[in-house]
Order: sequence, then structure tokens, then C-alpha cells
Amino acid sequence: AIVASINSIWPGTVMFQECSEAEMRLPQRMALMRASDVIMVTPIRDGLNLIPLEFTIAHKDALTDEGRADGRKRGVCVLSEFSSSTRVMRGALHVNPWKISELANSFNAALNMSDDERLRRLRTASEFVTRVTTQRWAMAVLLDLKAVHKNADIGKYSGAGLGLGYRILGMDQGFNSLDIVAVSKAYKKSRGRLILMDYGGTILSNDNLDSLSRFQVATKSRKYTVPTPQMIDTLKELCSDKRNIVFVVSGKERHSISETLGEIPNLGLAAEHGMFISWPTSNITKKRVWETLVPDQDRSWRSTAITIMEVYTSRTHGSYIEETEMKVLWQYRDADPEFGYLQARELEDHLSNVLRGYSVDILHGGVEEGGFVEVRPKGVNKGVVATHILKNIPKISTWEKIDFLLALGDDHCDEPMLSVMRQVGRRAVDAKRARNHEPPIPPMPASVTLVDVSSCDPFVSSSLAAFTCTVGKKPSAAANYLHDVDEVQEFYDTLVKVSTRDHKFFSSIDLRGMEGGGFNALQQLPNVQSTMFANLAQQQNMFQNQQTISAGVTRSMSMGNFHMHSEFKKPEPAKISANLTEFLSPIEDDEDEDDAVFF
Repeated sequence: AIVASINSIWPGTVMFQECSEAEMRLPQRMALMRASDVIMVTPIRDGLNLIPLEFTIAHKDALTDEGRADGRKRGVCVLSEFSSSTRVMRGALHVNPWKISELANSFNAALNMSDDERLRRLRTASEFVTRVTTQRWAMAVLLDLKAVHKNADIGKYSGAGLGLGYRILGMDQGFNSLDIVAVSKAYKKSRGRLILMDYGGTILSNDNLDSLSRFQVATKSRKYTVPTPQMIDTLKELCSDKRNIVFVVSGKERHSISETLGEIPNLGLAAEHGMFISWPTSNITKKRVWETLVPDQDRSWRSTAITIMEVYTSRTHGSYIEETEMKVLWQYRDADPEFGYLQARELEDHLSNVLRGYSVDILHGGVEEGGFVEVRPKGVNKGVVATHILKNIPKISTWEKIDFLLALGDDHCDEPMLSVMRQVGRRAVDAKRARNHEPPIPPMPASVTLVDVSSCDPFVSSSLAAFTCTVGKKPSAAANYLHDVDEVQEFYDTLVKVSTRDHKFFSSIDLRGMEGGGFNALQQLPNVQSTMFANLAQQQNMFQNQQTISAGVTRSMSMGNFHMHSEFKKPEPAKISANLTEFLSPIEDDEDEDDAVFF
């Protein structure tokens, strides 16, 4: 009906013929496209659409002198912006099929386009079509398959969530719970330790897990969650050990983290993913001194970014803007997941074009990562600040190298730190195995983002023990995991007990090293409880009064060269009965026998 109406006004304008796919194969399509000068493809929504690519190939000869000899103005493509090939067909005229005026203007532009612009557009489209061919795509797939190494150590997969939130989590076969015993042993025998930990979700419950809490915190209608008094005391104990350098690396602002942790002596702080660093100091009476990881740059991009984000906030219900001292975030975790993701992609594209001249990074975290688009200064993340801290170890401590490394985090923002620290530990292990002529261990899993950490080698001991851990069992760059914040608390308490436990027991080597003889020598050893001294002194006096010693004490003091006190006498040899009558005679009890002490 539409075709008849148009042809009644302008006879012969439209020729319409509907045919099946079997009647319009590639040879028939190419012949039809070759005979036409302009093609219009205006789907509202489609999948894989190759018609614009085929039309470009049909008119590729128009770029040569022989092809232009026919004098036709051909090779222009009018393409819907909703088409799947819009992104790659940069030479086409892009239109919104819902706007009739745009369609009419595109017809006019295609028919009256200058030769230079038409050939330029055709050349742009031909470059992609001839370069990215089906043969090249198939070759790339085969090369990727050939490059894959068969891994006998397959991963472990488990389901999580319900309904639309259900997902499959894949983890490496060796991804196990943190071996606290192994960590404690390495911690005890180490002399230079570096401990890096995240803030929210690691040493306190994470506000990001609850959407309402996150929104209230972002809009400053409620305060941040703070660590428990028990965790504060544990951090103070860890920082009081002179062999430890402890850093809390957080995404919070400086004032927020200073308010809760700023009064802990010898605790280093890093705020806003490492943009600001406050080195450990024992003087907590003064205000903390902060320095920036990168030079303070032009911040005029903030107003531009906020203005653009406000446009997307107004048309995306459930989204809001969160500002900190050095970054701006557009949060869409509470919006419709599909629509919010589409808007986030457009916002990311928009910001990338507008802020191209500024030294900033634009990050997009999907719904599973919290749903955000973030703009922050270039070169700032927890992995960079972790290496910066490691390289400054000689400046903030009395030792040049570390032989114990521990990194803990809980979310995607901590993955750069976990990746870097795990690679630092791997380099130490590889170097040690190479020196011992041992075969190399398997490569690191794909969850680890590979970066160059060779600059950290001078600050790491050859016997380094490195441990990386994520809070919560989920795919991560860390080698191990702890289930929750309570387990982190128990783990830290264990490390504190390991370093502060008294030395109550002694081996034969300790006894051989005693000088002065007897139990008096024990009092020369440190960390022996006073009750032990009292008991041993009392036992010694009882033996001196009795002028004898039991067989049990003789065995205890025979280890090594444990010299007995000069007042102690050797026991008299046992009497042997001469005949049966003497053997059967009564035995006289010693009056003091009941007072003897047996071990």
C-alpha cells in the first residue's frame, strides 16, 4: 500500500519485490548491489548483518581509475545506528531509522555527495572489509586454539546466587584456604616483614555489600562502618613489633581513614587506592603528613566529568554520582542491570572522547563488580602503591630487604595489589629454584594480571615467603582465601601470639649451654616464668636436705653436659641380699621416703 501510494504521486519511483532467502543468494545479491549506486540498511534491531560489507566489496573497483570511468556516483551506504555493523562501517552515513527527516537528509547527502567525500568514505569502509576477512577470522581462531596448552590441573567450579543472580564461579585447583600454620612458621622465623591489607571488607564489614548502606554513605546521610576495638588492638600489637611494616591500603578518603586508624603508632596508611600515602610514624600527637603517589595535576576535568554524568543520572533511574577528593564515580548498581550497563557503556565512550586530552583513567566496573564508571588520575591503583611501598623499605626501616610478605584484600580494587605481590613472591621462588637447578613450577593462573616487577628484586630477600589472600571464596589473583572478617581477626591474633609467646620449654641443646650447674642455671635464661623458678628452687632445697636424688632426676639431668650442683651426692649402690633368709627379712622404711619428689 505504501509503495502504491508513492508510485501514484511519483510514477516508477519504487520497485518492490519480496523474495525468500533461497531466491536471493550471494550471487544474486552481488549482482543487484553492483547495479545500484546507494544502499540503505535501516533495521530497528538485528544480529549479524553482512549486507553493508557485501555492498562495499561490490563497489571496491570504484577506487580505481578504470572503475570511475563509467561516471557513476556509487558506493555510498546509509546505515541504521542500531545495526550490528555500525561500529565497524565508519564510512557509512549513520541515521536513526525512527527519524524521517534524517532518512530524507541522508538520501539527499548520498545523491549529492562530492566525489572526494564519497571516495573517502568508500576507502574507509573497504580498508576494514578487505583486512578483516572471514579467512583471517578463521585463521585467528585456529591459531588461538593451537596456542592453548592443555592443563591437566583443571579448575574447580561452583554455583552461587539465586534466580537471575545465579552465576558459575571458576577457581584454580590449588586455590585453597590460607594455611595459617605455614604462615605462622614463616612469620616467626622472619626478620623483615611487610604486611599490606585492604580496609573495607578485610578488617571490617564492607559497606558496599548493602546497596542501601552504600547509597547512604555516598550521600553522607550516615557514617562509615569502623573497625571493632578488638581489631584496633590487634593492629596496634602488629605495629608494635619492630620487625613489621604494616600498611592499610584503602579506597576511602584521607579524612575517613585518618579518623579511624590515624592514631595507631607505626601504621602506614594509603587512601584513595594509593593516591595519598602516609608513612608509618611513632609520633601520633601531630597531624599525619600525606604525600601523593603522582604529581598533583590539573583538576579541571572534574567539572566536565560531573556535568556529563549528571545527564546520564537524570535518565537512568537508580543511579547517582559519588565524589571523592581525587576521583568521580557514576554508580548504577541500584538501576536496572541491563539498561544501566548500556548507559554505562555510552557514558564510558562519551567520557573517553571528551577527556581525551586529560591525564586520567576511565574505568568501568560491571554489575558483578558493583556497577560503576570511575574517572581518576592516570597511573593510580593499589598495585602501583604496593610496589612504591616495597621500594621505600630501606627508607622507613632498619633493614634493606624483606623476607616475609603478606597481602590481603577482598574485592576487584585489591586485585592489582594481590597480582603484583604474588608475582614478587613468584620471582623469588623461581630464582631460588634456578640456583638449585630445580625444574620450574607451572605458570601463574590467568586471574593474575602480569606486570613487570623486576624493579622490586633489590628489596626482596632470596628466602622470601610471600602469601596473598582474598576475603571470601571467589575467583581472585590471590593464592589463598579466608572466608570472612572474623577469620581475618583470628588470623591476625595468631600472628600476634606467635611473636609475643614466652619461651617456656628448653631442649637438650639449651641445657648443654647452661653454666653454673643445677637448676640455678635455668634462672639465667630469659622468658622463664617466676613460678617455674619457685618450684625448681623448692625442689632443689628438698634434695639438699635429703642428701639423695631419685632416679628420675638423674635421668633428667643426664642430657648433654648438664652439671649437677656440688652439694648433690651420688646415690649409694643398691644392697644385694646374700641369702634367702636375708632376702625374706622385713624391709625397714626410710622415715623421709614419703617426702621424696618424683618426676
